[in-house]
Amino acid sequence: MKRLRAAAVAAGTALLALAAVRRSWSVAVVTGASMEPTLRDGQCVVVRRRATPRTGDVVVFAVGPEHAPPAHRVKRVMAVAGEPVPPWLREAAPYDVLPPGTLAVAGDNSGRSEDSRQLGLVPLDRVVGVVVR
Repeated sequence: MKRLRAAAVAAGTALLALAAVRRSWSVAVVTGASMEPTLRDGQCVVVRRRATPRTGDVVVFAVGPEHAPPAHRVKRVMAVAGEPVPPWLREAAPYDVLPPGTLAVAGDNSGRSEDSRQLGLVPLDRVVGVVVR
């Protein structure tokens, strides 16, 4: 009986630990060529959830329903709230600095990537997390 209880406690502890890891970390698969040469189509990346994105980070974020699938994108952060609007985005942005709670994003493969000109500024609440290596 003691062994059975010990096994149940160990299993419960393992499930709690797994749940904690899933809240903090995720895995995503890159689709398309927008992040080449940094990330390639089909590559798996580890994503740290709830991390605060900074300029230069690669993030996974959800796009709105008005955009074509896939529902999530992987892009590099080009500017965060309070930073100047990147020069390539100035025509589409009616402000000099990014508003609070937003990111400007672009793919590393500028010839084959959507960026904030097409996707709009990314609200922080749509960011799944920051890609780690």
